[in-house]
This record gives sequence, C-alpha cells and structure tokens, in this order.
Amino acid sequence: MDDATLRSRLWDGFARLQSLLGRHSMQGSVIDAPGVVASIVPAAPESPTLNAAVALDPELAALELPKIAAHWRKAGVKRWGIWLDPANRAVVQTLQRGGLTMTASAPGMGAELTALPLPSTNGHVPRADLATVGFVNDLAYGNVDHRLERTLAPLPPGILRGYRADAQGAPAAVALALHNGEDCGVSFVATAPEARRRGLATLVMHAALQAAREDGCTSTTLQATDAGERLYSTLGYHRLCDMQLWERRA
Repeated sequence: MDDATLRSRLWDGFARLQSLLGRHSMQGSVIDAPGVVASIVPAAPESPTLNAAVALDPELAALELPKIAAHWRKAGVKRWGIWLDPANRAVVQTLQRGGLTMTASAPGMGAELTALPLPSTNGHVPRADLATVGFVNDLAYGNVDHRLERTLAPLPPGILRGYRADAQGAPAAVALALHNGEDCGVSFVATAPEARRRGLATLVMHAALQAAREDGCTSTTLQATDAGERLYSTLGYHRLCDMQLWERRA
C-alpha cells in the first residue's frame, strides 16, 4: 500500500472523528463543504480543537474557510482552527494573510495493518467506555476540568471502540479506534502518569490493532505527539505528513 493511499485514509478518518465530535457535542453542528469538514460547538467557544475544520483538499478548504468562519462568528465562537497538511505553501501563505497562526504541529503516521507484527492479547485487554478513555486522557494531560471526559462521554457507543489496560485495579492506559472503511484510525492514546514506562500503551495498541485486523481493516493511521512518535515507530508506523493546526481568534 503506497503512502498516498495511507495519507488519504488518515485525513478521511481524522475528518470523520471531527464530525463526530461536532455532531454529538452540546449545541454542536457540522459543516460538510467541498474539500473540508468543520465542527461548530458554541458550548466551547474557546476551543479551537472542537471548533475546527479538517482540510481534505487544502486548496478547496482555503476557499471555503471564510464562509465557515462566518458560521463560527454567528455561533459566538471566539477561537477556531483548521487542520491541514502544510505541504502546499500557497495555502499556508493564504492562511497567514488571513491572520491565522500555526499553534500545533504533529506527525501523521500510518502503516499497512497486515504487515504489523501483532502478538495476541488473548482477551487480557478489556474494552473501555468513552468516559473512561476521556478520564485517563485528562489524567495524562493534567486536565482538572475533565474536559476530555466531557467531550467523549456524549459520543454514540459502538462507532468508537475504546480499549484499556489496568494497573492496581484502575484504568491506567487507553486507546480509541475508529474503523473507517478499511482503515483503523487510532486516537486518544494515553497513560496515567504513575503507570508510565510499563508497556501499557503498547498493550492497548496491540489490542486495538488486532481487533481491527479481525474486522477486515487493511491499514491503520493516527496523529502522533512528538513523544508518541517513538512508540508508534516501534509498532511499525511511519511518518506520512505533518498535521498542523492553524488558529484564528475572533
């Protein structure tokens, strides 16, 4: 499988996840326009990740962005952003002229699923509900306001599949999988601070990917953090592109 196919699956799955976040957030809605999918969440007016567009085609997305920005303004959103691959320098320059600033950059990674060495987890990794996935992510990132638990808990069960590994009887590492066509998009991988460096994140990743393979998925993609890139490389993923968030304050 070539990298162009993996990149397409990466961005398509990322857009579907953004759509789920928007559609099922409080007062949320979704705009599906040529080359771009955007979520509008008035209940979180300061969140440029909930109020975000995902550029499937950066050139078309840049053309649609002023219209989408008008919807954010009407909804009272004060911070919004657009995720894109910065390879198209002309699009980046257009965003800069429009007053947007790059505030986050992360590696987009992928792999052909059938090529990954996956040891059997033998059912030792239980499924996790979405609130638990959010709870462990909040622990990992120090969110005392439980923002990720509140974001994930309302999402419909079944579409997103959560996995967890426990330590001392409590959830300690989690991952979320979205089976989108033949791709398994992985997100919200996190380990509680006191449980790190025990291989728990690897355990939940193996469980998520083994389930995806059994479900007929042929690839897996994800957005990594700089710290997580080493883990995913060890598992067999490779870098496909940069995924940048360009932000604008109203």
